[in-house]
Amino acid sequence: MTMTLIKGTYQIKDFEPDGDTVHFLPDDITIWSQLPGEHKVKPDDHGGANLRLDGIDALETHFQGVGPDFVHQPLDLGAHAARDALLTWLGFTDVEQGADEKVTSATPEAVSGFILTSGADTYGRCVAMVGKGAPIPDVASGTALRVDVPMLHQTANHELLSRGLVYPTFYKNLPKELRLDMAATAQRARAEKAPESVWANDVTHSGATIGDLSSLTDQLVIMPKLFRRVADYLRLFGPSLEHLPAFLAGGDDEYFLSEQRNSTKGLHRIIDVIGDTIKLRPRIEDIVFVEK
Repeated sequence: MTMTLIKGTYQIKDFEPDGDTVHFLPDDITIWSQLPGEHKVKPDDHGGANLRLDGIDALETHFQGVGPDFVHQPLDLGAHAARDALLTWLGFTDVEQGADEKVTSATPEAVSGFILTSGADTYGRCVAMVGKGAPIPDVASGTALRVDVPMLHQTANHELLSRGLVYPTFYKNLPKELRLDMAATAQRARAEKAPESVWANDVTHSGATIGDLSSLTDQLVIMPKLFRRVADYLRLFGPSLEHLPAFLAGGDDEYFLSEQRNSTKGLHRIIDVIGDTIKLRPRIEDIVFVEK
């Protein structure tokens, strides 16, 4: 499977970057329409678009879901650390953000770089490997490349995962060679449990005991996809987890486990709910989701 190389600039002023999302403006804005796949990138009025960093998932800094209000995961236990690390790695300094997470100023205003992408997700975000400076090899935008592990290691995706600042979260269209390398990287980071990493406080497998929504927003560090599902449930039905399995069964999450040939539907099949505690059974890196 190949990915398309696109050169351009990262721009964050007036946007809301987080640990796995950043805004990118291609040098040639017509290139978005040339990308393969059922879903198409939805550019803004200036031709730029939000990127979702492939293979990783950062703690949420502003998740709406069933809103009306945005909620977040613990900001001081990894959510802001991942965002700050991404922006610093790209080359931004003196970043100021408002209470709504929108960037009000940054130095410089734009940073050059490149992305490697196989297309867009259902929300119109470009799913990409994110690089800075010039790519190696330095070929023209629009070139289809077979992305190997050394190229992966040029990206922010690898950098954040190796530091344990984000969770591995894989989808079926991520090439297997890259997925296996990212899984091994995540395993090393989890074993190290660096103080600033999500793994230092993660309770996805040991058990997240939930009193109410504030348990998720202020105290507990869990896999972001699970956070999003449980946060929506709590806002709809309140703190009792009695009906959480049924809620998850009604969702559209579809995935493969440990190279199984047939997909499984519903997170309830891999989640244990015991009283007010939830646990994920398989390792996060052993789950491969089907992109909707």
